Amino acid sequence: MKRVLAAAMMVSLVAACTSTTDETPTSTEPTDTATTSETTTPAAPTTPEETEDETTAPTDDESAPADTIDGSGLTTDPTQSDSFPDLLGQFLPIEARVGGHGNYDRVVVEYDEDEGELSWSASYEDEPIQDGSGLPVDMAGQKFLTVVVSGVRYPDEGEATEGINVTGLNQATVVEDVHVDYPFEGMHMIFVGVDEEHPYRVQVFNDPERIVIDILHD
Repeated sequence: MKRVLAAAMMVSLVAACTSTTDETPTSTEPTDTATTSETTTPAAPTTPEETEDETTAPTDDESAPADTIDGSGLTTDPTQSDSFPDLLGQFLPIEARVGGHGNYDRVVVEYDEDEGELSWSASYEDEPIQDGSGLPVDMAGQKFLTVVVSGVRYPDEGEATEGINVTGLNQATVVEDVHVDYPFEGMHMIFVGVDEEHPYRVQVFNDPERIVIDILHD
């Protein structure tokens, strides 16, 4: 009986020893891989390449005229600039143009050179009569705003003397025709044919030098 107990105890001891696992617990070491998020600086917005505006920036009232004007400074009476007649200028008329706007028509006569000063005298006449020859000008209109401009010179040899072309007449409302004479003895004449007398004003602009005539129609 003692041998049986002893044998049983030995079996139990062996069983206890063999039940011990030799697996060591897996210790997961903390991974030192902290994710560093890379800060990306946002790219600056792409600016479209600047392109030159096709429209020329206005430099004065003549190059960017208002659609309408206040008629308070306009008249049908004769007017003239303070310095008229100033005969010392050396300007030569080279082109003329007409533009139609909301309540007025505009006539512009442009000059070359920049020596001296343009001055002027203006009045409505029943006929357009040329200075010097005294002959009437064949042009459309029932009344003629006649502007005498001083401070001009006669064309030099080789410069055009055939007359000054006028563009833009089809844009006008009351301006029916424009005629620009070449200078004679330090002056020249601008004739503006209209249907009837309308309030007007005459101004001088620079760079380039030009006479600007506004004629109100509304």
